Amino acid sequence: MSVMMNQAISAYRKATTTVPPVKAVVLLYDEAINAAQRAAEATDEKLYDEAQTQMLRAVTILRGLRQALDMDAGGSVAKQLMGVYSSVILALTQTAGKPDAVERYHRLAEGLTELRDAWATMTTLPARGMPAEAAE
Repeated sequence: MSVMMNQAISAYRKATTTVPPVKAVVLLYDEAINAAQRAAEATDEKLYDEAQTQMLRAVTILRGLRQALDMDAGGSVAKQLMGVYSSVILALTQTAGKPDAVERYHRLAEGLTELRDAWATMTTLPARGMPAEAAE
């Protein structure tokens, strides 16, 4: 396992001990979405090293989430999430250097936002872009 993967798993485990697990997942999605958006911004500004760093941050978070899946207890939901995480990780890693990389990063962030907001409905956290009062 890479150092970044260990850090992601460690962050996930730490988060699950300080906040409810579902809320921790939402917060990790937020971090992955933010990283994908920063990768898009950096790519747009031709800061390719920063874009790579942000893309790898998003990938590391998603790998941590994928690693934490309980395939036995999670059943079909865990299998679906495994496929989603694997697909998004692949898409993120294949985006760098593409002429439409900025748009790709934004689309990936939008897809992750939909997934994040679905999880957020099980918490007190609002959908992204909604004021906190609207979620209560």
